[in-house]
Amino acid sequence: MKLYEIIEGENKTIIGCLLYYEKSGDYVVELLDGIDEWTAPLLFDKYVRAGEYTIPRKAGKLWVEERVIPSDRQNIGSILRNHKMSSYNVQKLLDVSKGRCAQDSMYLRPINKLPEYVQRRTENYLSDCVALPSNRLLCFFNNGTTKMSHLSGYTDIDKVDSVLRNENVYKTCSLAAGGRCITFNNSIDIQYTLLQERGEAINISLEDFVTFAKQKLISVKL
Repeated sequence: MKLYEIIEGENKTIIGCLLYYEKSGDYVVELLDGIDEWTAPLLFDKYVRAGEYTIPRKAGKLWVEERVIPSDRQNIGSILRNHKMSSYNVQKLLDVSKGRCAQDSMYLRPINKLPEYVQRRTENYLSDCVALPSNRLLCFFNNGTTKMSHLSGYTDIDKVDSVLRNENVYKTCSLAAGGRCITFNNSIDIQYTLLQERGEAINISLEDFVTFAKQKLISVKL
C-alpha cells in the first residue's frame, strides 16, 4: 500500500490522505474530520456536506484520474517515452506529477504510515462479511460488532437491484478498499457506514462464527 498526504498548496495545509492499494488498484481518500466543502476537493463536496470523510473508492479513483494526463491525449506516446514508461500507468503518472493538476493547487506528498485519524477510523471498518441464503448479509466489524442486513434494504444504491436478481453476482460478495465497503462483482459497493447504520445487531463474534464453521467442517470430514 502506498500512502500520500493531500496538501493544499496555497496554505501548505494537510486536508487528508490518499491510500493506494497496489494489489487491487483501489484508491481511497480519507479527509480530515471537520473539513468544509470549500476546502475539500470539489469532487467530494457532497460527501463532506453529509459529514462523510471516508470517500468511496470509485470517487477516489476518479479524483486521481482527473489529476493525471489522460490516455487519449494526442501526444501521449512521446510523454510516456519521456518518462521511460512502456505503457500507460495511472499510478506512475501520479507519482511523476506529484498529483498536481491545473484545477487547483493541491499536491501529494508520500508518507510512511497511516495518520492517527485514519487509524482511529479503521476500528469501525469491516473485518469480514458473509453472503447468506435469502440475500442476507452477515457483517463483522473491527470494533467487535456484528450486523445482519437484507440486501433489499440497499436498493437505493446504484445497481444493487441487479444483484438481487442474479444469484451468481450475489455470491461474489467480498470486502474491498481495506474493509471500507463490501462489493459485488468488484463493481457494486456498499459502504461500511450504511451496513452499520441499517444492519440489525447480532450477538455473535467473528471468532465464534469461525469456530462454528471449523467444527462443522471437521464433523463433515469425519
